[in-house]
Amino acid sequence: MKKYSILGIFMFLVLACSNDDDTKPVDFHYASENFEVAFRSQGTIPQPSIQWPKEEGTFSLKEPIEGLTIDKNTGAISIERSVQVGEQEVTVIAQSGSQSWETSFLLTSVLKYTLWVGGRNNDPDSGEVEYNSILQLYEDGTLDIELIDEVGSEGVGVWSIDGNAIQMWLCTYCSDMDPQDVPQTDEHSYFEGTLDNDMLTAKISGKWFVVRFDPDSTTLRGNFVFEWD
Repeated sequence: MKKYSILGIFMFLVLACSNDDDTKPVDFHYASENFEVAFRSQGTIPQPSIQWPKEEGTFSLKEPIEGLTIDKNTGAISIERSVQVGEQEVTVIAQSGSQSWETSFLLTSVLKYTLWVGGRNNDPDSGEVEYNSILQLYEDGTLDIELIDEVGSEGVGVWSIDGNAIQMWLCTYCSDMDPQDVPQTDEHSYFEGTLDNDMLTAKISGKWFVVRFDPDSTTLRGNFVFEWD
């Protein structure tokens, strides 16, 4: 009888220790809760820190995200050019046997200095655009634009982006103007559209308007396209 009592106690301790292993919190995290990458750049988010309770497991993205791939063995994440501009929450799952854990971080793709080539037309019903302009967007929200091979056509303006929706206020033949004054200037151009991005290239496209204040009017003039250069 004593022999069976000792065996029972031993089995209880083994099961108790096993349960402790199963319920023990696991510290699983990446080096930061926020990562920033320049738009259309490539890079790697280093592998996370994790203390596996038993056997080492594997990593996966909870939801697929365009431009991100994860090494299932290390948890390191590769960033490709096709990551969309703006903020994205990335959730990673670590799994070992029947157990799994999650951790999340914020990845932000930022438009810093970028160079674009394209143009605009004067027909809202036509998608054909002559590529005759160079557009430069700066991180501080200002821009430069010029018509190719037209001396003195340099202009300035400002831009903003929310998600992939982009707006630009600009003028040409106005290089001496303060860019911040353009949206309040009578008869300037206003562009609104979207920024689309994939592995091969990026494109800003939409409609453009002429804005006047005396008298107040906003007139649709046509379509525009600028491609990443």
